Amino acid sequence: MNTVKIGDEFENISYKLIKNSIQNGELGILESSAKVFQKKGYYSKDREKNIIFDISIEIWPNNADKYSILYLIECKSSTKGNKVPVDDVEEFFTKASQVTGSGVKPVMITNSSFQSGGLTFAKNKNIMLIEVDNENNHKVKLYRTNSRTITESENIDKTISIFLKKTLSKNKISGLKKLKSEQIEEITKNLLTDFNNYRPINIHSLINYLKRSYNLNFDFSKSLETIDGNELMGYFDNSINTIFIDKSLVNKEQFPFILGHEIGHFFLHKNLKIDQELYNDFADSEYNYFLDKHILQNDRNWIEWQANKFSISLFVPKDLFYGHLILFRKNKGISKPHLIYLDEQTINIRDYNDTINFLSKKFGISKTVIKYRIDELGILTYGKTKIDTRNLRDFIY
Repeated sequence: MNTVKIGDEFENISYKLIKNSIQNGELGILESSAKVFQKKGYYSKDREKNIIFDISIEIWPNNADKYSILYLIECKSSTKGNKVPVDDVEEFFTKASQVTGSGVKPVMITNSSFQSGGLTFAKNKNIMLIEVDNENNHKVKLYRTNSRTITESENIDKTISIFLKKTLSKNKISGLKKLKSEQIEEITKNLLTDFNNYRPINIHSLINYLKRSYNLNFDFSKSLETIDGNELMGYFDNSINTIFIDKSLVNKEQFPFILGHEIGHFFLHKNLKIDQELYNDFADSEYNYFLDKHILQNDRNWIEWQANKFSISLFVPKDLFYGHLILFRKNKGISKPHLIYLDEQTINIRDYNDTINFLSKKFGISKTVIKYRIDELGILTYGKTKIDTRNLRDFIY
């Protein structure tokens, strides 16, 4: 099969995936509002004729006489794995920029990868890039973001962006092991035993140990960027074996958990097939990874759940946590120190509060993580009226 036919096949597959997914309602809007075309032309004033694009998606509001958003998609296929050069990205942007009207969104997809110059150019020009490798794996970067609320005007664009990435991949990442909680606990236990004989962590000592034993580097000196409007808190860059955390978070209570999360990526995910430039978002705020309340639907969710679990197991190891919790509550004269009973009575709220505060200081981790750990281990029992511990700020914080 020649390169033209291979390119056409890649384009046809991409077109069918998008069209079928929209017809099946996966986009979440009516099919009549999202029209998909292949090889359709759009007028260029500079050329005074139409420019043909591989695939396009028109978003039509109800009763409108023109689309409000236009996604122009170019497909780049490679049989030898050659990276898409920056010139191709620039040329595509020039063509897309000539299309009249507002709301034009350029998208490039490839079954290979993009040169670093193309990635930089695309980022600065707001071009969406999607890589699909030989196994149709979407490549992601191990970013951790602080999610923000999306305004109504932003919602449709973000929805379609996520839709395209999910549609054009199988959400499988080569080499990912679906580790259970117990397996991650064992990994962190072995690490802690080697590091400090299984005791609460001193962060400075931990960092020095990881530098010395694993050649892992750390950089907390930079203000990190934002990804799709979400503040970037930290990330692990596998290419230079370095963990970055935003400098504003140093000495803040959330710093240990974020650090542990990125260390988790290093130990659990450094050998995965991951592109460090193309990750947009894992949308981990949509899931409760601590309690496993939502089903982990794809490999990206699994990666973030594992990193969160690693961080908790590292800073709050189960056996050590139980020991300190029981000893503290036993010294307070509580008859069943291994259990916490919480209702609206002041004494029970105070005991809960005292336990959270003690454990947070003992393990050097936020009260939020301690509360999740308690819930996860099933040692918290509620009274007849369940108390939402998130609203106990007057008692807890």
